[in-house]
Amino acid sequence: MIKAIIFDIGGVVLKPKSFHPVTQEYAKMMNLEKDRVHEIFKKIWYMWRVDEINENEFFDKLTKELKIQADKEKLRKIFYSVWELDEGTFEMIGKLRKNYKIFALTNQSRELFSSLSKEYGLSKIFDKIFTSYETKLAKPDPKIYEYMLGETGMKPGECVFIDDKDENVERAGKLGMKALLFENAEQTENELRKLGVNF
Repeated sequence: MIKAIIFDIGGVVLKPKSFHPVTQEYAKMMNLEKDRVHEIFKKIWYMWRVDEINENEFFDKLTKELKIQADKEKLRKIFYSVWELDEGTFEMIGKLRKNYKIFALTNQSRELFSSLSKEYGLSKIFDKIFTSYETKLAKPDPKIYEYMLGETGMKPGECVFIDDKDENVERAGKLGMKALLFENAEQTENELRKLGVNF
């Protein structure tokens, strides 16, 4: 019996689906090759999201590895400006809350999560939020899923996990959760109904 629905945040509850709009803006601003910027960004983002470095160190490392001089405050503003609430997902969560526990499992840095949480009231949307920066673990590492299950007291078979990244969905499925790849709110709601989830 399904008792909990677990959502990713970036790309599911909040758009955009990826950091491509950010790295695209950075590449344009710095007159650099987009793929190179994206690869370096991803590598340093991993360190930030598990709390190995802070926000200032993230932007310091980014400019150093890209070998450029850039206005770090401008880079920061671009990074924080791409996010917006996915209204369809927000409405779906509102309907699900009547019958299920609603959790979030997200790869987020401390500073980004704090900013987005304040702006969109994330703590009011979810019963509990599990982040990579708090656990020092990131999806698709099985340990972060196991940590969440332990903290919530849920069994894998009692959970539906929703994420926009294949590898995260695949890992949840291997651990015994019902796992759905998010494309949009309508498609996800249809797939949840097929699993017998009540709205």
